[in-house]
Amino acid sequence: MVSHFEQMLAQQWHLIALVVFAGAFLQGLSGVGLGMVASPLLALFAPELVPGPLLMISCVIAVMSVFRERSALDMSGLGYALTGRLLASVPAALLIGVLPLRALAITFALVILLAVGASLLKLPLRPTRLNLLIAGTLSGFMGTLTSVGLPPIALVYQSVPPAQLRASIGGFLAVGTVISIAALAAVGRFGSHEIGLGLAMLAPLFLGFAASGRLRHHLPARHMRLIVLGIAAASAAILLLRQLAA
Repeated sequence: MVSHFEQMLAQQWHLIALVVFAGAFLQGLSGVGLGMVASPLLALFAPELVPGPLLMISCVIAVMSVFRERSALDMSGLGYALTGRLLASVPAALLIGVLPLRALAITFALVILLAVGASLLKLPLRPTRLNLLIAGTLSGFMGTLTSVGLPPIALVYQSVPPAQLRASIGGFLAVGTVISIAALAAVGRFGSHEIGLGLAMLAPLFLGFAASGRLRHHLPARHMRLIVLGIAAASAAILLLRQLAA
């Protein structure tokens, strides 16, 4: 028997596919975009796709990003960022359904908007060990709760060359999403149902990532930085407005 959600998923598949395609295209260009674009939008009309299924396809596109630009990967800094992600993901999974996610999401959105503002004021964050550890912790906490965990990492890496930005964010996301998925599975929030929903979104994901391939080398570093800041700010604003309207 077809469930109510499966009927709704079929009816709104064109919207889901468009959102995933756009997010994958942006992530292929700038290293960020899928979770930050898709999470707040999918949560509005297909909430079962967030966080587990979206984290699953985020892991897939991250692996593809690293493979495509593996020579530019920042291995030395990722250890600190992933340590922060690991420390925060398990507590975040345990807190799902316990803490008021609305207050956490509002706080997260405001922190990201402040960080974007600081960057626009010529106070760029640098990928130092401490900054990466802090960014990884924030990413692990909010990524596990909401699927929107990349803004802190993206802001820290915004000043590096575009290829390094995409590869390093991809490396962090590839391992970080596995950590978050494992934490969700450990508390019964990720299983065969979520895997099936994730598989259903792979086709538009592959198409969006492939479409970005020819354009990524023609985007100047300055434009890349503005795209990263713009996506981070827009994602935070959507998340904030959604929570305030709830």
